[in-house]
Amino acid sequence: MKKPEKTQQPPKNDAKVYALRLLTVRDRSKQELRERLEQRFSAEEAAEALQYTEDLGYVDDQRFAMNYVQYRNRTRPSGNYLLRFELRSKGVGDHYIDQALNPPDMEYELALAVAKQRMASLERLEPIVRLRRLYGLLERRGFPSGLTRRVVGELLDRDLENEYN
Repeated sequence: MKKPEKTQQPPKNDAKVYALRLLTVRDRSKQELRERLEQRFSAEEAAEALQYTEDLGYVDDQRFAMNYVQYRNRTRPSGNYLLRFELRSKGVGDHYIDQALNPPDMEYELALAVAKQRMASLERLEPIVRLRRLYGLLERRGFPSGLTRRVVGELLDRDLENEYN
């Protein structure tokens, strides 16, 4: 008995299908999606697919920025400086970034949690080495220097303003 042959018809618009496939993997900003589409398709096809996904509500830079900040807070807490830099590099507008960033009290809590977690591995080191490493960690994670000084001072129970000025 012979199997019926399947006739494979390509989708009407491969760019739209590809855009939807990219969005099922993870949420993307408008610029990220445009760049990925333009790698494979003409600018016209990419623009059409981008408009299609926007019309469906699948591409929204404001939602992307909010989700990105929440994700980073859970997985690798960072300060607003670093978050702003990363979101800008993904093509998110400043207006949406400002709405998505952590408020100052939450940024403080995140910095404190990061520093406390690292403190456990620094217990056997000299106090000045601990201070330097904690300060460097928080600075690399994008926390402002005033907040970093406050958090490190609280954890090491020292007044850094008076000691180093």
